[in-house]
Amino acid sequence: MTKNILFLALFAGGILSSCTGKFEEYNRDLYGATDEDLLRTAQNGNELKNLITWVVPNQENGYQMTFSIVGGPLSGFAAATGFIDDIAAYTPRSGWVNYPYQDTYANHLYTNFRPIQNATKGDLSKPNYAIGSILRIAITHYVSDIYGPVPYSKVTGISLNAVYDTQKELYTAMLADLKAAAEALDANPIVAEKYADYDDVYGGDLRKWAKYARSLMLRMSLRISKADPTMAQQYAEWAVSKGVITENADNALIKSNDNPYTKIEQAWGDQRVGADIVGYLSAYKDPRLEKMIKPGSTGIFVGLIAGKKAIKEDADTRNKYAYTNSTNTSPMMWISAAEVSFLKAEGKLLGWNMGTEDAKTLYENGIKLSFEQWDATGVDEYLKVTSLRKGYVDPIQPDHSNPDFESDVTVAWDSAKGDVEAQKAMIATQKWIALFPYNTIEAWAEWRRTGYPNLLPALVNKSGGVVEDIHRVNGRDRGGMRRLTFAQSEYENNKDGLQSGIQDLGGKDSFATDLWWAK
Repeated sequence: MTKNILFLALFAGGILSSCTGKFEEYNRDLYGATDEDLLRTAQNGNELKNLITWVVPNQENGYQMTFSIVGGPLSGFAAATGFIDDIAAYTPRSGWVNYPYQDTYANHLYTNFRPIQNATKGDLSKPNYAIGSILRIAITHYVSDIYGPVPYSKVTGISLNAVYDTQKELYTAMLADLKAAAEALDANPIVAEKYADYDDVYGGDLRKWAKYARSLMLRMSLRISKADPTMAQQYAEWAVSKGVITENADNALIKSNDNPYTKIEQAWGDQRVGADIVGYLSAYKDPRLEKMIKPGSTGIFVGLIAGKKAIKEDADTRNKYAYTNSTNTSPMMWISAAEVSFLKAEGKLLGWNMGTEDAKTLYENGIKLSFEQWDATGVDEYLKVTSLRKGYVDPIQPDHSNPDFESDVTVAWDSAKGDVEAQKAMIATQKWIALFPYNTIEAWAEWRRTGYPNLLPALVNKSGGVVEDIHRVNGRDRGGMRRLTFAQSEYENNKDGLQSGIQDLGGKDSFATDLWWAK
């Protein structure tokens, strides 16, 4: 009896030992994915694809409510054919003020980013997390350009009910995160072909994503060059030394099968090309004009400035104004080689190490890259242009004209005669042209930072004295809308977290309050 019990015990122990040693093998889900399988699949592919569509929104409502309604008129790139009592008159309705934060930031960013972070446990060696981190920063950057302080470093889940970062805290965190992500991608020896179907920008090419990250870092560094010159120079020089976008083949752009800009402008008739962009291209006899823009029904290039009369329902009048030379399949630019060259040119004027080329060469190279991007000819003659932009004449609605308007900014570098301020104005103006038509928020932000190009003042200002009319101080534009006020929902749902953001703005949540980097 004792021997039988001992035998059974030893037998059972042997079975348990054997089972324990092969626990994972015996308990593997025959129909589930193994760790090796996951390495071969595009984990979080859908979340990455979703994030990519929100850097410059490739969706009609997202683009219209932020880049069109807000960025279009405030950048000088477009004007609304209706809704003339809103952004155009510096009195936007509250729902439009709230939208970029509530929709883009609250509803689309973290609901897609957080699953990627959780799945990878925040490991930047996983390309999906490194790219996701870059996209998080790209989206946060333009949302911050609209409002100023936003929650970032203290956000832990998908809810944004957190303490706002000051803008200095925000840029400190974003630039550090961007560098870490770029370094992680550089260390990854593969092209993540498994992500090609989810990556409408670079098809899973991690090297190009790293180059884009550093180009975004250079853009952000110039943005804070006055507010924090030490941090700005540190990151700008690192970005350039490691490699930024230098040729159009590496441009960051998203393919589109239903271009929202085209739909908003041409199908819906909600906007036309702005008077400012048409004015500069026409004044300089810029060969890119006919590549970028189509004339209205009269065959004349006339840009629109909104403010006195809604013309959306008046198709005959509306169609006389110029519109963008885009189609439903036109790709949407994020950052171009031309913009990067202009950023380096300004950095060079600041004394930063931007490589061996001087500021003039970088400036002229930016123009050449833009001409190449638009397949325009005649760049050598264009670089000699010394003409200036003069008054705005609207032959369609004469009471919209501003014949006294003028700008001292021209094209030819040598016409500045070594004056650094004049050189900065030329760089800013040409970079602004290169941002057309999609990068409206970036164009508005850089206008607020640099004061260039000189833009037409609003025809009607209904802000009750809150927002100053655009005017010049030492050649630079001042006044105009400086930001959107915080979303009303934040006062209701995140009042305590919002307070640090209001304090960072000097205690005044106003359309006229300058952001940290624009003061």
